[in-house]
Amino acid sequence: MEIKEIQYGNYGKCVSLSNGVLQAIVTIDFGPRIISFSRCDTPNPTNIFFEDTERKYTAKGKSFDQLYGEDSCYYAYGGHRLWLSPEDYCRTYFPDNRPVVYSISEEGVTFTAPQETRAVQVSFTLSMGDNNHDMMVIHTGTNVSKDMQTISLWPVTMLRPGGFALAPQNPKKDGNLLLPNRQLSLWPYTDLHDPRLKIGNRFLSVLQKHDSTLTSQLKVGTDCHSGWCLYQSGNLVFQKRYLHNVNAAYPDGGVSFECFTNGDYLELETLSPLYRIAPGDSVRHVENFSLLCLPDDAIKPDLDDMDSVQEWVDSLPE
Repeated sequence: MEIKEIQYGNYGKCVSLSNGVLQAIVTIDFGPRIISFSRCDTPNPTNIFFEDTERKYTAKGKSFDQLYGEDSCYYAYGGHRLWLSPEDYCRTYFPDNRPVVYSISEEGVTFTAPQETRAVQVSFTLSMGDNNHDMMVIHTGTNVSKDMQTISLWPVTMLRPGGFALAPQNPKKDGNLLLPNRQLSLWPYTDLHDPRLKIGNRFLSVLQKHDSTLTSQLKVGTDCHSGWCLYQSGNLVFQKRYLHNVNAAYPDGGVSFECFTNGDYLELETLSPLYRIAPGDSVRHVENFSLLCLPDDAIKPDLDDMDSVQEWVDSLPE
């Protein structure tokens, strides 16, 4: 794996990691964010992640000034980040705008946000095998406070516009037929009649409609027992795999997968179980990223037809 510091766009100093097939670029002047994820073995590599180069998505105001000091501001920046759930201003929207520490070990490259005043310090470690299209992302939360902390690790990946997301529904065999085996969480702004959202018996899909003037947002969550989700855009298919523990408690109504979209981007989000972390202890949540490159003439599935979607999923390279 080749590792080097570079300057990237208006994101300043970053670290580039490449195995000859994949390239990941991670910010170190702030964050950290995996700001770019691409196939470097193609003639014209493109970033599957969304980049908020205009710094359009922020959180600030009086509540932030009270929590973090005058004129504090949280920037989404784009790319992949590690948040903490359940969501609130104090726990989740920490303004991570200071330089990041990174270190190289046999496990991979670890990027750690400054401790500052947060109760749980976050970091992630990236690891790539030689010449394959997979990358392991090990997310870690460490309780650096003097009190017990109850949190879920919540990796959020912002993806470029113009594609669709897909996640499997739990099959009938997962559970007792006398009891429910699927959880569905809906946020207050989600319209079940929104044409971007399709809830089928085998798959749930969300379409990203690229329209910067579109003000309506959509978010949905499920307890995805299979532990995978994907996003297709152009000829690229980005996939996350993770472990769902059917015996664990999860936040947001018991879900481990969430999907959000607006007019500019779509987010694939996974969650760890809820943990009670003693001072000094750490928890981990692992995601495996893959990035497939499809032929230019590849046929897209009909999201209204579950057989078409199943056939498309089955045709994807391992």
